[in-house]
Amino acid sequence: MVYTKGDVFVKKESSWGTGVDPTAPTTAAIELLGLDSEYEYGFENQITAVNPAAMAYPSEISYHTAKARGKINFVYNGALPFAIIMGSIAAKDPVEGQAPYTWTITQSGTPLPFTASCMMKGTNDKLTQILGCYAKSLSFKMGLNEPISGSLDIIGKDLDLNDPFTAPTTVTIDDATAWKPHEFSYSIGAISAIDYITDLEFTIARSIELGHGLAARSPSTAYSGKFEPINGSISCYIPDKSTANEIEQLVLGGTSTNEALLPKDIVIDKGYADTTADTAKITLSNAIFGDYSALFPLDTKMTYKFGFSATHATVLWEAPSTVSASGW
Repeated sequence: MVYTKGDVFVKKESSWGTGVDPTAPTTAAIELLGLDSEYEYGFENQITAVNPAAMAYPSEISYHTAKARGKINFVYNGALPFAIIMGSIAAKDPVEGQAPYTWTITQSGTPLPFTASCMMKGTNDKLTQILGCYAKSLSFKMGLNEPISGSLDIIGKDLDLNDPFTAPTTVTIDDATAWKPHEFSYSIGAISAIDYITDLEFTIARSIELGHGLAARSPSTAYSGKFEPINGSISCYIPDKSTANEIEQLVLGGTSTNEALLPKDIVIDKGYADTTADTAKITLSNAIFGDYSALFPLDTKMTYKFGFSATHATVLWEAPSTVSASGW
């Protein structure tokens, strides 16, 4: 057999660990993280060697708790990945308004449980579901000559390999195209129209974990944990000395090391306009720039790279479907 093409579907669970199947047919982007998906999944058993004092080698291997894990790589064409990691989704009133529908996504202490349904198509399809999923981290990466990409790391309560779901017969997603860096505008505080950025990336992560009881190998509960700082970096070329000074002052807070740092919002805007389809705006709030490195080669362009940490994010998305679709 030869597996030639795959699909990954994500759908919110009403009860943690109770699997839900993808919609058949799947007709909206709210069950697909993005384009060109690649995924991996696995199952971890905690094992221990039992090594008696009288023997030079273990007499047995003992097995203990188990949990599922996965990673999905994708190209962004919507903001659903942010909903999965951040967990709080509100719709603009009236919810029954005409498409596109405005989603406001913010970070919540309560994560969203979901089922990840993975399919590899071949002469006999390979179907797998990770049940009771929670997102541990989401990356966002944009560079000069490639579409914006990301990866979602997940942990799960269980893994279902035994004909876990009936695959959708039709997958017709919304016509949103891949996000491209040049379609966005960028601002850092009062600094706008920043056309010298060449690379921008950040990661949203939370310390979510599963709990195991003595009486069972599978997880019995989940701990939502807390969000870590949103950490990222920005790279750019330097067209003139005023730009160089501008970047250095973002890190210093002024013109010397003796000045206070003022938090600034980083805004990544895909032409967001209410009621305009496929637009989005990502705001990383209260960013502090903690370091920078400057490289001045003698025969090519000068570059700066500076890292930042932000407290939280807000994402506005003009989605093809309502918030209530698929239970989000």
